[in-house]
Amino acid sequence: MKKYKYIFYYISILYTVGTSLWSGTIYLFMRHSGYSYSLINLFLEIFWLVTFFAEIPSGYIADKFGYLKTIMASGIIRALGLVILALSPMNLLWMTVSGGLTALGDSLQSGTMTSWIANKAVEHGEKDQLGAIFSGYSIIGTPLTMAATFVGANILGNIRLDLPLLIGAAFLLATSLTIIPLLKYDSQNLAEAEEGMPKLNLVADVKYTVKQEQKTFAWILLLLPVAIISAGPLDQWQMYFQRGKTVNSGTISVLMSLSGMLAISLYNRYVSKKPLSNRGQTRLIVVSTVMMAATLLGVVGLKNWYYGSLSLFMLHTMFGSLENMLGGIVLQTTIQTETRRATIMSVANALDAGAEVVILAINGFLSDRFGIGFAWVSLAALGLLIFLLAIFGMQSKKLEVEEI
Repeated sequence: MKKYKYIFYYISILYTVGTSLWSGTIYLFMRHSGYSYSLINLFLEIFWLVTFFAEIPSGYIADKFGYLKTIMASGIIRALGLVILALSPMNLLWMTVSGGLTALGDSLQSGTMTSWIANKAVEHGEKDQLGAIFSGYSIIGTPLTMAATFVGANILGNIRLDLPLLIGAAFLLATSLTIIPLLKYDSQNLAEAEEGMPKLNLVADVKYTVKQEQKTFAWILLLLPVAIISAGPLDQWQMYFQRGKTVNSGTISVLMSLSGMLAISLYNRYVSKKPLSNRGQTRLIVVSTVMMAATLLGVVGLKNWYYGSLSLFMLHTMFGSLENMLGGIVLQTTIQTETRRATIMSVANALDAGAEVVILAINGFLSDRFGIGFAWVSLAALGLLIFLLAIFGMQSKKLEVEEI
């Protein structure tokens, strides 16, 4: 099992480093190339739209053809998308092609390596080792990815803004090529191999979720408005906090990662060790969501005080990380039908991707006409209002969290 653990670390870390090299500068590059906020958001909309349709089929492909083959294809496709964006002039057609390829590569990568190592653990009767393997990956991978983001933005980005994309693409391509000798260790989903591949029917899956998992589906819908608050800041921070000609997004990205880690550490230290009811988890989600919106108001209000605004954005990141983790916990603990757990989560991810498409279109329109700050505040207020109304509606219909 040790051999498979090292392969998992090797591929996962190299792939993540390849994506981290350009993650802090891609939107700065597009803005520098002449793309408007609406067009940049259109790139993101294409990404999420492709993700919406590719999320469930990508899992099918990995299960049927092999996980290592799928991650290898992901790296090649994603690298091609990045090269097209970096080398083509501002052009709607090439931007669309790049967005589609990047999204397809991301969908093929999502959960693929974790499924591979889980498959190997089951095959060798060492499923209890997964927790140690995943925590070990986090300990090793997190500092390396933060360093890669810093190098890509603050060093490569200050030389030329297309360099992080090109070198990141080369890194992904090299990672894919080095997987070829490892294909002898590839595998497919054991249960699926025995039982035969299931038919894919997204409509049927949604209907099943509504009928058999009403409380779960209610929570999936309840958490969607949070995306209205976070969609803009999640990507536009690169442009909002850029000052002068020197690219500093690498430093900010590292601070954001550390802020998220701090929030999770505080939760683990002071909250998770105490018995917490489902109602208590829900209250934390509500508080985190309210603070996400409130801190954005402060970020925009303090726009003339750069470091004060940036500090509040770190708080926003902390509450966002906490809300994301709590939302995942609630969804996972709400699901009652174990045999459809992965399907239900795929439906949740697909719905989230669909929501992102609509939100980003609105954000791009508002950002171009009234500025990023106005877009953040107005969408935060709208998202918070819908979220609170949904919470009250959930309680009025007696979908109480204690029953979940």
